[in-house]
Amino acid sequence: MRYALLALLLFVCTSNIKAQNVLSLEESISLALRQSYSIQEAEYSLTSSRKNLEAAKLGLMSSVRFEFDVPRYSLQLSSQFNPSTGSEEFFKTGNTTVEGRLLISQPLLFSNGTISLIGSLFGRDQYSDFAGTNRDYFSNLSIRLNQPLFVFNSQKASLEKAEINLDRAERNYSKAERGIIYNVTASFLRLYQSKKRMEITRERVKQNEESFETASNKFKAGLIAEVEAMQLEVDLASSRNELLDAERNFEKLKNEFKLLIGIDLGENIDVTAELKFNPIDVNLEEAINTAIANQPDLQNAKDEIRLSEISVEEVDAQSTFRADLSANYGINKNDDRFKDVFSNFLDNRSVVMTLSIPVWDWGKNRTEVQAAEAGYKSSKLNFRNLKESIRNEIISSVNRINTAISRVDVLSKSVEVAEKSYNISLERFKSGTITSFDLSQIQLRLVEAKQSSLNALIDYELAIAELERKTMRDYH
Repeated sequence: MRYALLALLLFVCTSNIKAQNVLSLEESISLALRQSYSIQEAEYSLTSSRKNLEAAKLGLMSSVRFEFDVPRYSLQLSSQFNPSTGSEEFFKTGNTTVEGRLLISQPLLFSNGTISLIGSLFGRDQYSDFAGTNRDYFSNLSIRLNQPLFVFNSQKASLEKAEINLDRAERNYSKAERGIIYNVTASFLRLYQSKKRMEITRERVKQNEESFETASNKFKAGLIAEVEAMQLEVDLASSRNELLDAERNFEKLKNEFKLLIGIDLGENIDVTAELKFNPIDVNLEEAINTAIANQPDLQNAKDEIRLSEISVEEVDAQSTFRADLSANYGINKNDDRFKDVFSNFLDNRSVVMTLSIPVWDWGKNRTEVQAAEAGYKSSKLNFRNLKESIRNEIISSVNRINTAISRVDVLSKSVEVAEKSYNISLERFKSGTITSFDLSQIQLRLVEAKQSSLNALIDYELAIAELERKTMRDYH
C-alpha cells in the first residue's frame, strides 16, 4: 500500500511538472502575435480597410440590376370634360401594369460620368367608364450618358481615399505588431525581473537561516550576547516576509502576462531567459533618420495632409460654375399585340445641357472652405510637430541606452565585490571578529547590489526594445 501511494504521489508531481509551460521571450512574442487581443483587433481593422478598397474598386465596374413591378395598380376618380354634357365630370379610371426593367450602369472614372443601358418591357390593362378595358404593350431600349463638367471628380477622390486608408491600415498593423512585441518584451522582462528578485530574496532567506543557526550555536556556547542572536532572528523574519511579498508580486505579474499574450489564466507558466550584456553602438543621426522614414504615425500624418487637401478641393467645388450634360438615345414601340412590340421600332433621342451658376449663399460655402483650409493647415502643423517629437524621442532613447550601458558595467562589478565582501565577513563572523549587525549590513549591501545590477540590465534591454519600436528596426 505504501508503494502504491508513493507511485501515485510521484505520478501527480510528474504531471504537474509536465503541465507547466516554460516560455522564452521569443515564444511569448510568437504566441502574442497569433492570439492576443491587440493583434486580432489590428487584423480586423486591416481586413476592414482592404474590403473597403475592394468595394471602392468594384464600385467602378459595371453594375447590373433587374427591377420588376408585379403588379403596379391604381384606381382613382379623374376629372374629364364630357362633350355630351359640356362640363367637367368625374369618372373612374385605373390601370394594372406588369413591368420589368434592366439597368446596366458603368461609372467613368476618368471623367466622373456614368453611362447606362436601360431596357424595359411592360403590359398594361387600362379601364375607364368611357372606354371599358384596353390592353397594350410597350418595349424600350436606350443608352444614356450623364456627364458633369467643370466639377470636382468625386469618383477619383473616393478611390484615392480608399487607397490612402488601406495604406494607413497596413502601417497601423505594422505599428500594432511592433507595439505588441514591445509590450510583450517589457512585460516578460518585468516578470523575469520579479522572478530573479524572488530568487535573490530566497537566497537571502537561506543565508539568514545559516547566519541565525551559527549565531544560535555561538549564543548557546556563550560566545556572543543574546541581542546579536536576536538581531539575526529579526533579519530572518524580515527576509521571509519579503519573500512572501516577492512571490505574490510574481504571481500577479504572471497573470497580467497571460492576459497580454492571450493564454488562459488557469495555465501554469514560467519564464526563462539568458540575459547577456552585449552593448550596442547606436548612431544617433542614423536612428533619427530611420525613425522618420519608418514611423507609421508620421506617414499617416502625411496622408492626413493629402486627405485634408482633398477635402478643401471638394468643399470649394460646391460653389463653382457647373455644367451637366445628359444625352439619351433609344428605340421603343407600343402596340396592342405583344409580339409586335419587338419590330419596327421608333427611335427617340434627347440632349440636355444644364448650367448651374452659384450667385449668393450668404457666405456659407466660403466659411466651409475656410474651415477645411484650417483643417489642412492643422494637418501640416501636426506633421511638423510630430517629426520634431520623434527626433526628441530618439535622442532620449539613445541617451537612455548609453546611460544603461554605463550602469550595467559599473553595477556588475559591484556585485562581484559585494559577494567577496560577504563571504569574507561571514567567515569573520564565524570567527568572532565582527558582530551580527556588521554581517547584516554587509548582506544587505549584497542584496542591493544584485538587485541594482539586475535592474540596470532590465533597463538596458527595455531601452533597446523601445528604440526598436520607435525606429521599426532590430538592433539585437
